[in-house]
Amino acid sequence: MKDKPVILAVDDQLQNIELLEAYLVPQGYEIVRASSGEEALLKLVHDQIDLILLDIMMPKMSGLEVLERLRADKTTKAIPVVMVTALKETEDKIRALEAGCDDFISKPVDKIELLARVKSILKISHYLRQLNEKEKFKAVVDKISDGIAICGPDYIIKDSNTAILKYLNITDPANVNLVETLFKDYSVSINKEALMDLTIAHKTFDIVRQDPGTAEPLYLETSLDVIKNSAGELLSIVFILRDVTAARKEELLKQDSLALISHQLSMPLGVISGNISLLLGGSYGPLNEEQKKAIDAVSKQTTLLISMVEKLLGFTIVCSHSSKENL
Repeated sequence: MKDKPVILAVDDQLQNIELLEAYLVPQGYEIVRASSGEEALLKLVHDQIDLILLDIMMPKMSGLEVLERLRADKTTKAIPVVMVTALKETEDKIRALEAGCDDFISKPVDKIELLARVKSILKISHYLRQLNEKEKFKAVVDKISDGIAICGPDYIIKDSNTAILKYLNITDPANVNLVETLFKDYSVSINKEALMDLTIAHKTFDIVRQDPGTAEPLYLETSLDVIKNSAGELLSIVFILRDVTAARKEELLKQDSLALISHQLSMPLGVISGNISLLLGGSYGPLNEEQKKAIDAVSKQTTLLISMVEKLLGFTIVCSHSSKENL
């Protein structure tokens, strides 16, 4: 970040630039010199300029020509330009305004007028840049598929993008308490107290939206981040919602498949285990020692396999129960 505003002073007369420096440098401004229009355009390539003081009457390339070049280039079109001129004719000022200048200062330059104009224009330019950057940021955020909401300490939405309004069916975010909305209209995988515990700076949970008349619920994986300043004071609470419906449906499908496989394996394993017990008990006739050892080994492996299937079945039941709680 720059410590001082940088002003490009463009004039073919050195004494005029030195006068501008004498007025502006003591006020905390940094001056970059250019003695011609061509040199000014080159300076703009290498230096970051906040304001241009541009003499209108210069040989080869006039101030008006320089101004037209500036406004035609997207990298320089937003830089404020003040025309410094001795001309009084209205026609010249109209031409300068049409070319895109922001203000005029008459020669000989008056110190008080110069400082007032420079301060005012830099302040306006700063606000416009901030607004422009915010609009650019908003335009980018609105294109993101994740829903984003920035809330104050009271959970009232201060800013949001299009996606989160769509996900949560919010038509007007003004004065909306996001937490109250979530627990009123949707299923949330953690309780309200846990969600509002701001001693934990980051947490994730699921929000499930089931609209009447729709077969499939919408699963939203949500992250909450607590933003504080360097003094530890709470500034904002950021919610980011991501549509994970496809992934959650796939998980449920896998769980259902595992449960089905577990049930299908349990039945034949039960039959095998029962028949092994009958064999070892002599129900099918006497067994020699080698046969008993072989069947005993099969029995142990069958018991191990049954235990594994039971654990798998238990796991699918727990997962299924957890998923239903999120609905």
